[in-house]
Amino acid sequence: MNEPRIRPTMKIRLIVVDDEKDITDLLVRHFAFKGYDIVGVNDPRQALAMIEEENFNIVISDIVMPIMDGLELLRRIKNYNGGIQVIMITGYVTMHNILTAMRRGAETVFFKPLNNLDRLEEAIGQCISRIEMWQNILRELGALGKTGQPYA
Repeated sequence: MNEPRIRPTMKIRLIVVDDEKDITDLLVRHFAFKGYDIVGVNDPRQALAMIEEENFNIVISDIVMPIMDGLELLRRIKNYNGGIQVIMITGYVTMHNILTAMRRGAETVFFKPLNNLDRLEEAIGQCISRIEMWQNILRELGALGKTGQPYA
């Protein structure tokens, strides 16, 4: 297995949410081996509680799950913190699911089976780049506020 393609400059935490324990375990093992700080849960309610209590930057979530589907989880995550990057995965590909995921702010959607984890890792790298871009903008804004300088 290769090294992570993108080395984040800040601490990035990931959480995988899938009712299929095999999928969750596979992704946690793979990305932990790559050096990511990652946890996996099989219950979306538990994931939402953890996201609200801990600092996760990226969520990888299945769409079709019992109790709460991934689209509802996505909506709640984005309402809680729109800056959290959410990647959706699904074995039940429908136009409705894909369009709803897009409208609710998912970064991308991957179809199961996840045969090529390199593509998922590239998507995580893109999420990290977006997170770092926004962190830099917020730092610049903070510096401008402290010095009282107008932005121009």
